[in-house]
Amino acid sequence: MAALVATFPKFTALDQALNTHDFQESRALYNTLKDNEAQPDITDKHIQNLAALFVRHNAEKVFGVHLIHGHFQIPEGTVIVGTNFQNPDMRWSKTTEPNKLEASSIHEHIFVLTDSGFRAYEFQDGPLPGLTAVGQNFLAEFSRYILANNLAGLIGLQVLGHEGCSNRSMSELILDDSTIMLDTSLVKNCQPTRVTGWTFESSNGQPRVCQPNKTHASMTSGNHKVYNADKPLPKLENVDDLKAALVEADVM
Repeated sequence: MAALVATFPKFTALDQALNTHDFQESRALYNTLKDNEAQPDITDKHIQNLAALFVRHNAEKVFGVHLIHGHFQIPEGTVIVGTNFQNPDMRWSKTTEPNKLEASSIHEHIFVLTDSGFRAYEFQDGPLPGLTAVGQNFLAEFSRYILANNLAGLIGLQVLGHEGCSNRSMSELILDDSTIMLDTSLVKNCQPTRVTGWTFESSNGQPRVCQPNKTHASMTSGNHKVYNADKPLPKLENVDDLKAALVEADVM
């Protein structure tokens, strides 16, 4: 399996080609995840300790941490794949049939530490960022910290793209079978409920937790999803349909 293994001296496993078994495992894993509202809080102490760990291993530009969670059950024969778009900047993660993908054009994005090593429950399109600068003992130390503090079901490892430290806050919106990460300044009629992602940086040689972070947003109407049974989600063929649907729902 194309998985991260904590005892590996290098990150070669991430470069292995994805296969059918990887996708099947990913779907099964996603469907076991708790909703973010059902997960306990992560203390600031753990986040600060992880910031120091990431900076110590020069991993902060490549990896972040993510609150392990899911929002719906995904059907047989599908996985969650994220795609970035511009105008406005957003990330659309949706159920996708792997046989419609070129496996070499996507990479594993969010990992959970299991008894068999790190397993991805979400993928991202585009090439994997370079890993050569990351310390070879990073995964082993990260794994030890997660296990020693009983965080394996709570904190996941996320491969970063261009979402490192910035002045921009991102809000997560939930649709029927997909999620949207959107610039918080563009989101309306929603309220933040909890932080779901953290990134780190080195500032004057010291580890720092980046602010703002990624936050789940719920409708001010009280609905967990943007659309509900009273107002079903329109068919979304492409990102233009998605943008129109978000405007129609009065959340963007």
